[in-house]
Amino acid sequence: MGDICISIWRSEGSFVYLQGKTGANQLKIKVMCGVTWCNKETEFYNKSQKYKYCSTHIQYKKYAANAPTRPHLMYKVEKLLANKLECECCGYNAKTFFPNRPVKQLAGLFDVDHIISDIKHTLEGEQPSNYQLLCKQCHILKSYDSGDFISKNNRK
Repeated sequence: MGDICISIWRSEGSFVYLQGKTGANQLKIKVMCGVTWCNKETEFYNKSQKYKYCSTHIQYKKYAANAPTRPHLMYKVEKLLANKLECECCGYNAKTFFPNRPVKQLAGLFDVDHIISDIKHTLEGEQPSNYQLLCKQCHILKSYDSGDFISKNNRK
């Protein structure tokens, strides 16, 4: 009889860890935060169901309601809440040009770009190290330069 630990990455972006001992009747199930770079366990909201996010990231839901299928949005929310809403390419800061606008409105002027687009939608590709916050213009130009708009089947 030995210890067993199985980790499963679910399609909506969260991890499930099964832990226990071989031969034991029960395994302990840990549901990890849906933000791929967060290693915190989620909490129960009733006796049998858990949140998709940890106590930190559950607060971000009001900014990125559709984030379970788009984890890169949590990167944008983290930048927004840290007051770092600035293009990582050209340095454009929307707050400078629109000081009276709410920050949530200014967030729409920026996109989260996958630096290496070929590994998008993989565990490796959905990490902050593969993200950059770009203004719309820089994102369009970067996508054009790297051929992101061309189907993967038609790339050279």
